[in-house]
Amino acid sequence: MRMSQTISQDPLYRSRAEIVLEVTFAILVCLASVLGNVLVVYVTNKYSEMQTITNVLIHNLALTDIIMATLNMPFWITSLFTGKWSFSQEWCEISASIHHTMVLASLLTMGLIALNRYMKVVKRSLYIKFFPTKKAAWLYCGLVWLVAVLFSTPPLYGWGKMNFDSDFLVCSFSWKEGHFSFVILLAGFLSVTTFAIIYSYWKIYQTVKESTDHVNANVVQNGVGAPRFHRADIDVLKSCFTVVCFFLITWGLPGVCAFTITGGGYIPHELHKLSVYLLFSSSLTNPIIYGIMNPQFKQAFKKAFSCGRYGSGNEDQSHTRVATVMIQPWSNDT
Repeated sequence: MRMSQTISQDPLYRSRAEIVLEVTFAILVCLASVLGNVLVVYVTNKYSEMQTITNVLIHNLALTDIIMATLNMPFWITSLFTGKWSFSQEWCEISASIHHTMVLASLLTMGLIALNRYMKVVKRSLYIKFFPTKKAAWLYCGLVWLVAVLFSTPPLYGWGKMNFDSDFLVCSFSWKEGHFSFVILLAGFLSVTTFAIIYSYWKIYQTVKESTDHVNANVVQNGVGAPRFHRADIDVLKSCFTVVCFFLITWGLPGVCAFTITGGGYIPHELHKLSVYLLFSSSLTNPIIYGIMNPQFKQAFKKAFSCGRYGSGNEDQSHTRVATVMIQPWSNDT
């Protein structure tokens, strides 16, 4: 009897068990996102060796995820629990603006990291021109925030609408009622950024693969021994594959759902719900991909958790830096 009352009272007709499961998982995503990204920000600020050009960009990505987890996810969790928007329309529009700003800032920062690594590995002559100092990296981060705000706030001025979406359970841009011209502009912007990210990591892998093949050919020609660096080649492939796959998994379905709805197509409610979980989960996976998988970040995390007692010991720092550049194409530089 009590279970049937819960189902009838819930706007989405969910059982109590379903509500508890969804809310619990959302809370875990929120807490893990905050913890992981705060740790990234902490080690990049605390240790001087972590204050590199690339880490400025990773630091900025972590900030977008922290803001998303603290200012946006709690309202998503509340909506998951109640099945509706429990606040004012004005706050819904503010929440939607924050949501879209963080989504765009996160996507643009990932694109900037991909461009940084692309120039570092593929177009070395351009790298020093576009990323000469950390100040330049901070300037790019500022431009990222400016562009994100410019592209996420037009509905506040009448170009599009922002409402609570009962399928996504978040306040967002109204894909069904919004201005089609704004949708086209946003779709083009997101598509170009997505293509740039995938293209950059593909070219990084190709460049490292060609370099490895060249070294191996010289080794065989000179009769020194069997081809080497095959493990590094495999690690580069795994790293690039991981970045692109996680990006497509967490960002692909939300984008497909949004643009399908805009075109008048039908998306099952379960896919709506899954797409939002995936989108917010990107805030959880970013510190793993760009931080924990990075050898320098691993050392910094160990040092932080051991209260400074962790040391490099007899570790060969030059070997670590070479492996970092070869195996982790988005990793650190000076």
